[in-house]
Amino acid sequence: MKKLYISALLVSATIGINAQVYDVGSFAQMTSVSDNGVAVGNVYGVLHVIWTEEAGGSVIGEIQNDYIGGMTTVSRDGTTVTGSMTNPSTGKDEMSKYDVASKTWTYLGGLGNSSGTDTSSAWGASYDAKTIVGLGWTSSGKGHGIKWTEANGMQDLGSTVTGRSSRANSVSGDGNVVIGWQDSSTGGRQGVYWKDGQQNYIKTTAGNHVGEAISVSEDGSAIVGLGLDENAFYWSATDGYTAIAPLDEDYFGSATAVSSDGKTVLGYFTPYGGMALDGYGFIWTKEKGVVKFDDYVASLGYDTLGLKFSLPMAISPNGQYIAGIGLTADDARGFVIKLPDSTMATNDAKKAKLSIYPNPTKDFVNISNEGKISNVEIYNMAGQKMNTISTSNEKKVDVQNFEKGSYILKITNDGKVETLKFIKD
Repeated sequence: MKKLYISALLVSATIGINAQVYDVGSFAQMTSVSDNGVAVGNVYGVLHVIWTEEAGGSVIGEIQNDYIGGMTTVSRDGTTVTGSMTNPSTGKDEMSKYDVASKTWTYLGGLGNSSGTDTSSAWGASYDAKTIVGLGWTSSGKGHGIKWTEANGMQDLGSTVTGRSSRANSVSGDGNVVIGWQDSSTGGRQGVYWKDGQQNYIKTTAGNHVGEAISVSEDGSAIVGLGLDENAFYWSATDGYTAIAPLDEDYFGSATAVSSDGKTVLGYFTPYGGMALDGYGFIWTKEKGVVKFDDYVASLGYDTLGLKFSLPMAISPNGQYIAGIGLTADDARGFVIKLPDSTMATNDAKKAKLSIYPNPTKDFVNISNEGKISNVEIYNMAGQKMNTISTSNEKKVDVQNFEKGSYILKITNDGKVETLKFIKD
């Protein structure tokens, strides 16, 4: 009955014609998205789900023991899903992979040696899903990070602290760098990465440990996660450690994802004592710092479908899609956002030079550009469209009748969509 009820919720999710924000359904926690917009996650921690724009959402697996351990992920091409599933022949939860075409699960076992068990969980996968990482239990209450590959099967990444656990949270897109955490001798988690079979600690500029590594770029050079100061962090092989602090006092949070090129970070900040969904999602780049994710989506001029984007969780490798968990007035709901081609830092397309003036303005906004303008749209900060100007080369926009406040110009310039903020005095 529960499975049927949840399936109905997914089918009834909001899908608009030519939409750019998609409501995946009630309590759908979307944790990964492919280059072609295949999004995966779980509902209520018991059902794996898959979603596409064409077909909507459907259930692809149900855990039999307690709740799903780990994270559901999808390959770059959308053909393979990885996650934790109950092996029907053993009754144990195992790191597993799902073939979308044949609709079948393959169970990969666990450590299964003298110091381990077959119980395991999947937490991340390479872009081709030929490398899967996670947690393998060695005994009740203790586990090690594990790495499975098509070529070599299951590998125990071990623990560098005697009697303590480790876990692999993710792996670089190319499969060469594994990231996660190692328990300290006192039990606190410390961020680490494994390269060439060796475990390395991630530290701040002052030499302090970070809390937990959560996501890694395609080549393994950029890592993000949770700092011991309960703020998000960014670390790269070239730039070292950077703290990502909240915009508000008495908030804490974590990074949840980094783009394939390592330049764009997603995450959340929430009030102390609150849950992750109580706060706000953010998008961060070195150039612009922290921007609230709700403001970022509003700047694109999208219809938000009444969603607050509290917890962005994943960026597709090509930077075209973002998936996560949001809130309406009375419900937690999964979301997928399709971005304009020129929006994300992962897109290498060169933008035509574009600027507006005066800003602030009382009556007109003038557009200075190199290229041909074909369309101009104006949105308020709630994402509502205020006006559309379809023209061959309009460079003067009348805003005399607008109320005072902030607005977004969405300009199609030489076929590329760009957005600029202005203030009406």
